[in-house]
Amino acid sequence: MEKRAFTEKKSGTYRLVLTAFFVAIILLMAFTPLGYIPTPMIKISLISIPVAVGAIILGPVEGLILGTVFGLTSVYQSMAGDGLGPLMMQIAPIANIIVRLPTRMLMGFLTGVIYRAIKDSNIKAVSIPVACVCAPVLNTILYMTTLCLLFFNKPEIQDWAAAANLPTDNVIAFVTAMVGFNAFVEALAALIIGSAITKALMVAMRNSNMGQALNAQ
Repeated sequence: MEKRAFTEKKSGTYRLVLTAFFVAIILLMAFTPLGYIPTPMIKISLISIPVAVGAIILGPVEGLILGTVFGLTSVYQSMAGDGLGPLMMQIAPIANIIVRLPTRMLMGFLTGVIYRAIKDSNIKAVSIPVACVCAPVLNTILYMTTLCLLFFNKPEIQDWAAAANLPTDNVIAFVTAMVGFNAFVEALAALIIGSAITKALMVAMRNSNMGQALNAQ
């Protein structure tokens, strides 16, 4: 009994340390050029990668936490940055937060859920790459769906889209032109980089006390 309690306590400590580590990575990427690739339209985000890796290794709850951190950095940047974010904040601050925060929270949580579901199925060999790709795909779908529902018909957004030579009369064309290329690059980066990092960390943890403690919980 005492040994089990000790193992569970150690597991909790390891989870806390790893969660803090991934939070630090997200913050570093969010506020340095490491997290974004500039494009003429909107920046390509790579921050879904550490969210995905953390959700896969630690689980859906930690994925939710990491997604929350990602979302909060996005809200901050919509207030302090330039481009579409400040415009959305100016038009409807609460709606802007809804677009940026709950969507990332749900993305992190669902990535962990998807990984666990596939890992326990007969196609578990692809659980890591599928979960890694799901993170940016979910991020794009949830973010753009919410954005279009809350902002697409706003006159200010229509004017911004027209100035950027984006379609203004068709939502699907608008989304495709705005983030189609970005979504492809983000998914490809998550597939290659996210899968490689996740597998390397899992191998390292499997051969350490940390891996044994986490698996014991």
